[in-house]
Amino acid sequence: MNIYIIGIIFSLAVFFLVGIVAGRKVKSTNDYYVSGRNAPTLLIVGSLIASFLSTGAFLGDTGEVYDGFFMGIVIVGVLQATGYIYGAGLFGRYIRRSEANTLPEYFGSRFQSEGLRRLSALIMLVSVSAYLLSAIQGVSTLMSSITSLSYPTCAVIVWLAFTVFTIYAGSPGVLLTDTIMFLVFLMAALIAVPFIVHAGGGWFGGIAQLANCESMPGILSWSGNLDYLYPDGASNLAWAVTYGIVWALVVAVSPWQTSRYLMARDEHVVMRSSIWSSIGVMAVTISLYFTAAFIRNINGELVGSRALIWAAMNVLPPMIGITMLTGITAAGISSASTFLSLIGFSVANDILPRKGRDDRQQLRLSRWAMFGASLVILVLAYLNPPQIFVIMYFGGTVIASSWGVVSIGSIWSKKLSKSGAYLGMLLGFLGCAGSKIFYALRGITPPVYLDAFFIGIAMSVIGAVLGSVLRPVSEGEGRQREALFVNSIAEFEQEECQKDRKMWLVYLGFGLLAGAFFLFLYALPYTRALGM
Repeated sequence: MNIYIIGIIFSLAVFFLVGIVAGRKVKSTNDYYVSGRNAPTLLIVGSLIASFLSTGAFLGDTGEVYDGFFMGIVIVGVLQATGYIYGAGLFGRYIRRSEANTLPEYFGSRFQSEGLRRLSALIMLVSVSAYLLSAIQGVSTLMSSITSLSYPTCAVIVWLAFTVFTIYAGSPGVLLTDTIMFLVFLMAALIAVPFIVHAGGGWFGGIAQLANCESMPGILSWSGNLDYLYPDGASNLAWAVTYGIVWALVVAVSPWQTSRYLMARDEHVVMRSSIWSSIGVMAVTISLYFTAAFIRNINGELVGSRALIWAAMNVLPPMIGITMLTGITAAGISSASTFLSLIGFSVANDILPRKGRDDRQQLRLSRWAMFGASLVILVLAYLNPPQIFVIMYFGGTVIASSWGVVSIGSIWSKKLSKSGAYLGMLLGFLGCAGSKIFYALRGITPPVYLDAFFIGIAMSVIGAVLGSVLRPVSEGEGRQREALFVNSIAEFEQEECQKDRKMWLVYLGFGLLAGAFFLFLYALPYTRALGM
């Protein structure tokens, strides 16, 4: 047993104990599902970022950067972070007003349809289960890389680490551990950068090396390495912009993100947390992507998904390396706990009819649902080789295609009816998932315009329009929508609203700094290195 695995096991024990202590506050389903709707900005920000930046970002995205697709992944990373702003303003603040316990419950109440509630819950289970699988695989890959333990054994350890405290503590435990884990991996990502940059030739020297990299031509160019995805730069750029929009939509409407707003103390917390989360995701992902690119200067013979793991153990000082590996572990565990809690909540609250169960019985059912779901995912992780990046992108595109149109339409469309919402969600799911499966079985890399997301979103729009024409909005559905626009108490608190508006100046300042960073520390050094 080496020093790295000791550090990881210690951190897992700490997260476990914190979750158990937080779980002692759970007295009702309101506590268990939405943490009493009293979470402050820090906890919402921590949970939003921690549940989004899983091992998919630390191992999957960085692996793709190392393998030659730097600018494409950067574009996706920057665009996806803007989804917090749109999501909170167009969707999040309104579902907070609905006071639902889960997102499927919101859809069922908004459109007065138990069928839609169950359909949205089933689609969520598919998407969230894919994410949970990628999180388990990511942390298990990490542990097996730094120990003599086999991947299946590590999968069991990881499963046990997050399952117990998530089942016991529910949302209070998840919010608190998410925030602690976010602070850990934020510190890890930011501290590791200077060491890896120095080892990779220094900032400007390293950029010059990457610009003229023979083992991976074009790694820093706008087109990326042309052997990576598409053989021409325009297609690679189109893919990056497309998936940036997809992931912005995922951030805006996905259950593992917007469900955090249901726990917020008020709408001020929703809006402020969206800005801090957007800043946090950009800061962490940009740091990670540049770090992964510089690792290629140090060692160009690695498997992409293990690049950060190798650097933590071979480049960073031991304590910094432990912090990095602990941060990656924390990212995976925090996301896994969020995904598992969503599964348990939705099975008990949205799929199985309540039939007069009291709070105690409902809590017991939710916990058993989590346990059963976690066992199924453990078996899948045990039997299947890690495909972290592929699985992550499957879960994201499925939820964006099926939920995107209906989520935004439920707030802003007067014409979207119960039937339109049901068909839009169903056809969006079938179009995206079906085409992804077809492409995978046939070994096809489709042109960008035939990507599974476009097929799914197009079918979702068709379903929403067709269903709403066949069965227009009823009076009850109209009243449910109008109720979401009744001014909340938060909107009359002028002092708090003024603080909200000041946050936009913070966001503007960050945007200007990010633009200056890319201009002076990436674009100009890169073009000079090429002699342009």
